[in-house]
Amino acid sequence: MNNDLPEAEKISEEASFEELNHTDYRSLVYLYVPDINAGQQLAATLELYQHEVLCFTEADELQSAIMVRMPQALVMDVDSPAGMATRKKIANRVISNFPIIYISEMDDFTQRLAAVREGAAGYFLKPLDVEALSAKIDEKIARNEVLAYRILVVDDDEMLATYYDAILSSAGMHVKAINDPSDILDSLKKFKPELVLTDLNMPVCNGLEMAQIIRQNNRYIDIPIVFLSTEVQKQMTAIETGADDFLGKPIDPEKLISTIASRAERYRNLRKQR
Repeated sequence: MNNDLPEAEKISEEASFEELNHTDYRSLVYLYVPDINAGQQLAATLELYQHEVLCFTEADELQSAIMVRMPQALVMDVDSPAGMATRKKIANRVISNFPIIYISEMDDFTQRLAAVREGAAGYFLKPLDVEALSAKIDEKIARNEVLAYRILVVDDDEMLATYYDAILSSAGMHVKAINDPSDILDSLKKFKPELVLTDLNMPVCNGLEMAQIIRQNNRYIDIPIVFLSTEVQKQMTAIETGADDFLGKPIDPEKLISTIASRAERYRNLRKQR
């Protein structure tokens, strides 16, 4: 770690011993800010909200730290060239079981869409409302621990499949996305999802046909199937075919998360009762 980084830890050491050892320190948060002074200030403020904070200024050191001790959340300043490069590295990480929150001065559609596609769990503008940031960290950590549902996404549009994957992954769910409906049986067997989220209109095999194929196997007779489509007039047909829910496109991310979570939770509870 950078020779200057221990200074971020000194901020904690200068606080009262009681604060540092208080049992309310319930979350380990990594903070990536290329500017060491800004990083120290933000780390000190977040610690006032009962977070344990480790500050990093170098991407390689951050990635090494993640491999040694995974955080419960990561807050990243993405404004600088170094920050932009680091967000891309982290977005391609293999281990993705913790929420990432971006902080930035850039408030435009392109940056926000990129954040969604990279799986960011939040996007905060500078100057920061640290209290709101702390609350979001706590919310995402809690959700990540509770909602680790296994979701299979089926959409022949690779970009849309990746988009839904990013949204659900940001809520702490384990997601597998496939683009070919003919892979459904193999994916059900190997991934063992708790819910299937599928597009309605796909070539070769549409969503309605795929749902019937799934229902042919008694093992998957009650697995939730949720359709996504712009053709809301086909909602009743989908339900009659065996769908559990039908969501119109475009779908609000929070609506998607809440619907998937509630359906997956119901399925999980039913299985526990058997």
